[in-house]
Amino acid sequence: MRELVGAEAFDALRRLLAGESQDEWHSPAEPSIERLRVALGSLHPRTSMLDLAVLLRQALRREDARRNYEVSPHVIVKHPRLNRFSSWRSISLDSEPITGGWRVTAKPWHPEWLESGARLGVDDIASSEVLRRSFGGQDCTGDPFLKAIKRERYRSSGQRAAVRAALSTPPGATLVVALPTGEGKSMIFQLIHAVGFVGETMAMNRGVTLVVVPTVALGVNHEEEAVNVCGLARPLTFQGGAEVANATLKERIANGEQGLCFASPEAVTGSLRYALRQAAEAGLIRALIIDEAHLVDQWGTGFRTEFQELSGLRQELLALAPPGGELRTVLLSATLTDQSRETLRTLFGLGRGFESLSAVRLRPEPDYWVAKADESVRDERVMEALHHVPRPAVLYVTEVGHAEAWNRALLSAGFKRVGMLHGKTSRGDRERIVAEWRDGSLDVVVGTSAFGLGIDYAHARSVIHACVPETLDRFYQEVGRGGRDGKAALSLIAPTPSDFRTAERICHQKVISIERGLERWTALFDGKRSMGGNHFAVRVDGSPGSSEEDIDMTGDWNADWNLRTLALMARSGMVRLLGKPLSLTSEPGDWLEIELLDDAHLKIETWKRRIEPVRARGQAANFHNFQLMQRFLAGEDCPAEILEELYGRGQIAKTCSSCSRCRSNQVARPQNTVAIEPRAPWSLPLPRLLERLFDSDRRLLVTYGDVTGKAQSRRLGETIERLYRMGLAKLILLGEAPFDLDRVLRFAEMRPLFLSRLPSLAHSRLPTGPEMVLVGHGHQLGEATYSAHPDRTRLFLVPEGLKAQSGHVLREVFGGRVLTLDELHARVAE
Repeated sequence: MRELVGAEAFDALRRLLAGESQDEWHSPAEPSIERLRVALGSLHPRTSMLDLAVLLRQALRREDARRNYEVSPHVIVKHPRLNRFSSWRSISLDSEPITGGWRVTAKPWHPEWLESGARLGVDDIASSEVLRRSFGGQDCTGDPFLKAIKRERYRSSGQRAAVRAALSTPPGATLVVALPTGEGKSMIFQLIHAVGFVGETMAMNRGVTLVVVPTVALGVNHEEEAVNVCGLARPLTFQGGAEVANATLKERIANGEQGLCFASPEAVTGSLRYALRQAAEAGLIRALIIDEAHLVDQWGTGFRTEFQELSGLRQELLALAPPGGELRTVLLSATLTDQSRETLRTLFGLGRGFESLSAVRLRPEPDYWVAKADESVRDERVMEALHHVPRPAVLYVTEVGHAEAWNRALLSAGFKRVGMLHGKTSRGDRERIVAEWRDGSLDVVVGTSAFGLGIDYAHARSVIHACVPETLDRFYQEVGRGGRDGKAALSLIAPTPSDFRTAERICHQKVISIERGLERWTALFDGKRSMGGNHFAVRVDGSPGSSEEDIDMTGDWNADWNLRTLALMARSGMVRLLGKPLSLTSEPGDWLEIELLDDAHLKIETWKRRIEPVRARGQAANFHNFQLMQRFLAGEDCPAEILEELYGRGQIAKTCSSCSRCRSNQVARPQNTVAIEPRAPWSLPLPRLLERLFDSDRRLLVTYGDVTGKAQSRRLGETIERLYRMGLAKLILLGEAPFDLDRVLRFAEMRPLFLSRLPSLAHSRLPTGPEMVLVGHGHQLGEATYSAHPDRTRLFLVPEGLKAQSGHVLREVFGGRVLTLDELHARVAE
């Protein structure tokens, strides 16, 4: 089967549409052409003529863009799947009947309710598939251990920084990582499983990497990728109703043999808890990863409080672990507001350190459009858009009932390649829809906010909102479903007055009042069990008070409000959540151990002083987020400026993609800010065994002579491997080294050794800590590079005759310990 691109691919499509016989071909580099080719060849009854006609429009607009809109293409349509279609005008296609079919051309789409301000149609930028963001460029060279997951390069310098920071996390510590949608956060937990953390010994290089996911669909998506890149066997995802697979997971977790495991917060804090405790006691939980960690704040405060109960489980597992065997915690998100970051610090900041790394740049792919409407015309306009926008497309709504209504409307209109996914979708349907979305057999998915979380389908071209998200953060996350391949994507939102009221109601979600919270806490504390000192166990499924209306109040709803109260107290610093107490696991009820941090916890004055500010900050942050959503919809400011205000100046690299203001006034386009690769926040330790190699100022110069043959490279590799076991995890290459680095670093294909090829040490973004600097022939070192510094530990490996800037041979003026390479081999082998 031939692979075609550009004009050759379009000519092959033209012949296919005309019903001509031809050789087998495909065009994966041209997604719009390939999608139509596959759909035309499918006999699936869910593919309608309308589905095919919209895909044809997309392919025609793509070809028009390739021709720079100078000569609009036409096609002859005689294909039996499409030659009886007659509603061409509804999708802005001009058609002329001919014998056995049609002569078809595409017109720009200029709806009167959208001001395009240009000769191009509303859908043209997204249909053009113009590249807005590239991955894996020259500055994204890979570390040797990427081969463990079948990769050679990083997708971005931000991903590289995030991976290195994650693999450097000390036992018991927490790292927050903000990395843009589409840049591969999943690589972080895949590598944690495959190669482990810096400083782990061979014996320690095993155990469970637990990934908490907000939806089972996301877990299944991660499982599919992990099976392919890590060579793991199913099951990896804990799913409700899968009793046999879940029993297998529990057994493997308890024995520390599971490796990667994906599960929801509810499963982790519930069904999997005992197995996790068993693994923790043996030091066999390697890491706790929370994917989409911003939901700990967004969802854990209002509903699904299990997100915030994860902090208690973490403390529980840390307390059980042997010294040095404590799990690391990594919290992953595409974007984090200051409010979300502070919530994560409060809940997960206990332990041996809490650090964050942000490598976020605003995405350049979205082409933003806003179409305000009233209720009488909004649905009509969205339906018109769905007859024109490029596929695949997501239609977002807020409420389940609206999703069901839109699904019916699309099917009635004649679209068949349609799916629907919301909070009430069954597990089986959810898995089927996600699978069909990923394999390209669905053109449109109607979903609520849960759809798409972390689902990495690269070629989605359109995201439509028939609603107003309650926060700009939610909107931006959902827009991020499009353009994950780096190509332009369309964002169209059509708000109505009632949408604003719904969004404001959700934004001001109920936070428990001071009086009611204290009443619930008093009832919980009255039924406490003492665990020694300031530690107590409270029953979270207990009644919320002693009044007649409260005494019989039980069930999940009541327990959820009790957990919400405890989470609010934890965020205010009144208590610390410590997880389920082992001594009470056999007793009836759902118990949670807490540590009291304020002796006046039962006084209303304390609640007013400590709880009320936390409530007020949360409400203010939600309201501000909603106001920013309103500002976006007003269209007076560039989205890049509004998003920069949301996520924090200095926290992101600003990029203007395309919006109504900048389309009409290029001069007003804000200046982009450059994304700089951040340095990992951790400092790698200097173990005693490694420290003994250096002199008092922690410098060592090693000289090498002529390098010939493979033996010298192999021997250097053996020495660096021994140095790695002693605690060296960084290698910097300056210039062209004479050694065969593939042979030298073969051991590092399964170990977290960081390798940077740099023009000078000033460009290094590696974590601080001991490092080897390998200098090639012809490269000179500045004096400041090799002079003593209290915060540096460096081993220089340089050519024998390398000269300092003064003209003297470097080994004669170095001023520190100097060895030959053979002497280093002998010293390390001792």
